Amino acid sequence: MMTKGFAGSNGLMDVPAPDWIVNNECLFAHWGSFLLAMIKHGSIETLHKTECLELATLEFGLLIDGGLYVTDSPNDDDPRTLLIQFLKRGDLFSTPISGGKHLQLTSHCKTTCLIIREQAFEPFRTEFPLWDSIFPLVDASMAQAYSRALSDSVGRDQDRIRRVLTMLASHPTAIDSKLGREVEANKQQIRDLAGVQKRSATRAFRALEESGVVSFYGYKRLFYRENAV
Repeated sequence: MMTKGFAGSNGLMDVPAPDWIVNNECLFAHWGSFLLAMIKHGSIETLHKTECLELATLEFGLLIDGGLYVTDSPNDDDPRTLLIQFLKRGDLFSTPISGGKHLQLTSHCKTTCLIIREQAFEPFRTEFPLWDSIFPLVDASMAQAYSRALSDSVGRDQDRIRRVLTMLASHPTAIDSKLGREVEANKQQIRDLAGVQKRSATRAFRALEESGVVSFYGYKRLFYRENAV
């Protein structure tokens, strides 16, 4: 992972706000000053594909380019991975959420983030005190996404895999084509994100291919068709 100090403002001031900030008139009015404070006190960090991003309790980030998988930490009761969110440009994130859960962040591709690290947190908060109002909303947003993911992942392994395929195909890193949404991913990545064992995943992939939902081309590419039966 590459890290740079003072971010500068080149190309960062046009990063869009998350929908939950856009829909809050008071918070959206301060989005520009929030970006300026992040740019001043934050660091630009670039991750290579499949690299993990570690954040301490007070640390948080803004996704500038690329994509980050948000997954839970497997435990003894359920060792399967659960894909919670697939973050895109403009998303704010942290890893500790309500309930004591600590989420994991992994890059889908080369990904750039603007991060407020621990040593920069107090200077940032002094300059932008409204963060004390925003952070609980970041936490709540990620906690709600976790709750939705738990609910959406109940059911057949094939449904768990199709959910992951839908999330990947809906992300800006996917590309429209005549064959469907082109996604850079392979079967192992998808079954790992879906938390499905290899044997069951093989059956699920076969059923989805036969129904026309997905086509795999080579080792790292697939085409997904949401409306296929």
